[in-house]
Amino acid sequence: MCVFCDIVEGKAEAHKVCEDELSMAILDINPLTSGHCLVIPKRHVVWWHDLTEEEVKSLFAVARVVANKIMKTFAPDFVAMYARGRRIPHTHIFVLPTY
Repeated sequence: MCVFCDIVEGKAEAHKVCEDELSMAILDINPLTSGHCLVIPKRHVVWWHDLTEEEVKSLFAVARVVANKIMKTFAPDFVAMYARGRRIPHTHIFVLPTY
């Protein structure tokens, strides 16, 4: 089973930052820096380019909300973002404050 699907289904714990009907943002359990978040689609999709148009819009809208929260809370120089999905085969976006 997929750990991100377990989080979406409430079977695994995670610190939820925000969510909408299609996407969820959580704190990373092994953060690269304070405030490191993951934004995941609620539907299991391995590769981001296989998401529906609505899921892509949702994923990036939630990532933007998270980035704004990071800017307000941590005051970094920049908030970086990149898509993942290889090690954990469920698309996810890293949202990281950078200094």
